[in-house]
Amino acid sequence: MLRSLMSGVSGARGHQTFLDVVANNIANINTVGFKKSSVTFQDLLYQTHRGAMPPGEGRGGVNSVQVGLGVRVAAIETIHTQGNINFTGGNTDVAIQGEGYFVVMDGNNRLFTRGGNFLLDSENKVVQSGTGYRVQGFQMVPDPTNPLKYNRSSSLTDITIPVGSKMEARATQTVGFRCNLDSRSPLVDQATWDPATWDPYADPPDPLPPTASSHKSQIEIFDSLGNAHNLEVLWVHTGDGDPNQWSWVAYLPDGNPQFTARGSLTFGPDGKPAAGAVTQPTVNIDFTSLGAASSDIVLDFAGESFDKPPIEGVTQYGSPFTTKGYFQDGCAMGVMDSFSVSADGTVVGTYDNGQNIPLYKLSLATFINPSGLTKVGDTVFRESTNSGLARIGVPLEDGAGALIGGALEMSNIDLTEEFTRLILAQRGFQANARVINTSDQVLEEQINIKR
Repeated sequence: MLRSLMSGVSGARGHQTFLDVVANNIANINTVGFKKSSVTFQDLLYQTHRGAMPPGEGRGGVNSVQVGLGVRVAAIETIHTQGNINFTGGNTDVAIQGEGYFVVMDGNNRLFTRGGNFLLDSENKVVQSGTGYRVQGFQMVPDPTNPLKYNRSSSLTDITIPVGSKMEARATQTVGFRCNLDSRSPLVDQATWDPATWDPYADPPDPLPPTASSHKSQIEIFDSLGNAHNLEVLWVHTGDGDPNQWSWVAYLPDGNPQFTARGSLTFGPDGKPAAGAVTQPTVNIDFTSLGAASSDIVLDFAGESFDKPPIEGVTQYGSPFTTKGYFQDGCAMGVMDSFSVSADGTVVGTYDNGQNIPLYKLSLATFINPSGLTKVGDTVFRESTNSGLARIGVPLEDGAGALIGGALEMSNIDLTEEFTRLILAQRGFQANARVINTSDQVLEEQINIKR
């Protein structure tokens, strides 16, 4: 009789744990990045009254006779399914869509979380709201061979967003041109208009460039002090009998300082710059009269400086003029006034001079067995011996998910499911309580037999 009593006690204890887990899930229905838990039960040991007997001559086999001794909680598993995405609009809020965990530091302890409710502290470090855990990432550093390209560092560090910091002015070094010069335009007789002697600073320029055979492109460039200047390039179809040759004249139309550079560009029968054509002439502009340094600027007519195919440079096809300057690498001084997070985890600083500079890449950790992570409160996890070591990388690589800036991942709790489990836990506890009560009544009757 004591076996049924103790079985009922084990069942009541197990369903009390079940109820505790469900209550914790429901309590965290609105917790950012929370992952629900699920309880699994297993039966306990069995008392064997008679072992099993194999079949014999003239008699069949007999099964064993066993009485169970109750139930126990076998596991409380953390369910790492995706939670709903809630858009907040805050530029420090980040949600993970897919696999992975943010890496945060509590002193020297590395922790992991799905809660992307971040903010900036007084040192401009990105920290988790409510805990102060410092968010980790990889710093982006300029490529020493190409200052416009940024490489990811190899070590994790605290992410610091220097809002309000200044960005120094950068002199233009390369200007890119693209699109088309109309091959149908008539050739210009250099006896009537010679690009080698044409003065763009005459008032007015005399003679005027032939309208049907010329086209201008203009782009803003910067000197070393960040002063803006309009660079204009005039293209004229002057081939001296060669319809595939164009002359160009580069100058500053505002005349401060006066600068003129001249050259020619030859195209092949495929409409692209011919082999051996000068597609990256370097011009020198003397800005010293303005207090700035003299600048050597590459005029890229074939996209070579930007690893683009020739079709993305200047071409000559039987289509209307569309040539324009589309890129230059200079800028005025700027002040960072905002930042954003892209899907690949890049934290981009936005400056009031129109520049967007990659600062960091948020790190994401993935695990062989995420359910093996240990919950330590504050919606963070710690590695365990059964989770596997953290594979720390960046979003969209090595199985890691994408990031959504201005959003938060909410808990993955289904309230309807939790209420159903709440009923199961309640009824299971009540049923085991009835077993205890019934066992007690039988024991009382057994005691009363002597009376």
